[in-house]
Amino acid sequence: MTTAFPLLRLPYLVLMPILEQMEFMERIVLSVLSKRARMFVKLLKMNCGYIILRIKYGTIEMKVLLDRYKELKLEMYPSGHIEFRYEQDVFLCNTMGVPPMDYARCIMDVLHCDSIHMFRIAEISPCNIFPLLVNLPKIDCVEVHSDLSAVSLVNSRLIKVLRIVLPVSSVVAIPDFFLNLKYHREILQGNFDELKVENDWKKNVPNRKIKFSLNDLRITNAKTLELLYVSLNVKDLNLFFKLWMKKKCNARLEYLSVRQKGNYDKDLLLKGLNAVPVPIERNRTFRILGKVQQLRLDEETSAEFDITRADGRTATIISNGDDTFHFYVWPESTNDTTNIEPNQSSVMRVFSWFSSFYNSCVDRFK
Repeated sequence: MTTAFPLLRLPYLVLMPILEQMEFMERIVLSVLSKRARMFVKLLKMNCGYIILRIKYGTIEMKVLLDRYKELKLEMYPSGHIEFRYEQDVFLCNTMGVPPMDYARCIMDVLHCDSIHMFRIAEISPCNIFPLLVNLPKIDCVEVHSDLSAVSLVNSRLIKVLRIVLPVSSVVAIPDFFLNLKYHREILQGNFDELKVENDWKKNVPNRKIKFSLNDLRITNAKTLELLYVSLNVKDLNLFFKLWMKKKCNARLEYLSVRQKGNYDKDLLLKGLNAVPVPIERNRTFRILGKVQQLRLDEETSAEFDITRADGRTATIISNGDDTFHFYVWPESTNDTTNIEPNQSSVMRVFSWFSSFYNSCVDRFK
């Protein structure tokens, strides 16, 4: 009979060197045993590159990319078991009624990772995987595979999964077949940072066309909207811009990108917008989601036009003359300065005021 060694009762100066000598898999297994163990393992300051969750057939796989291209994998099963796999090491544990996602959150905590980089929905099975989605962490991007369009369960189980996942997500990438589902309105109206709708079948099935209507454009609520090879009428785009100028559609919109097969009528696109042509500038930058973005050098630009909204906000339409255009909204044209970087003179004024205040305090206490 062996007696358990009270490892966590050791003094801190003795415990930490022991943890540092442990193998990576040993640290991970120790961290899921208790909150106290996780607290000490977290002090080792281990890090990871990014984490990907993927719904497979009846399971959820968590892939953690570590340094030197090494990976830690977790396979979560509806039965309540979790398989940890790192190189040749394998560890199987029973969650004993605890949501399996809590173990994933525990590993994210010790690896100092705040969110899931990507959540991929690749397969939907008849198995009940919904308990595996309890206590989901924050997700940067949700991606739905286009192959699911042929699955008969799309209208039921996939929608249930999305209703759990999307509320904790900031970016959503969906295939165009969602536009044929009743649930697509809930996605378009979501308060996402970015929404991407793409026709992944454009190469294999060139005649496949699913229309993105004017009503779809009106109800979108994302800050960034990308429509890739989705059928979109130029007249509807023109009406959408007119609604934007009257503040009767997506007030959160900062960027719209449309790419289609075939050319579009530029005159019809700009009809009635009072668009003002501006010189083409390669170094012109735009602010999207609080970050400065510049057009890529490989992007051909044939024309730029500015349109103005009723409140004075300006937007720029950039065309490549063929099948692509970009629509940028300028935050600098309003009184909202939350997304504007301070210039050097404003920084110097703040610094000068702080220096004067500091010097007065020093003089006072001399």
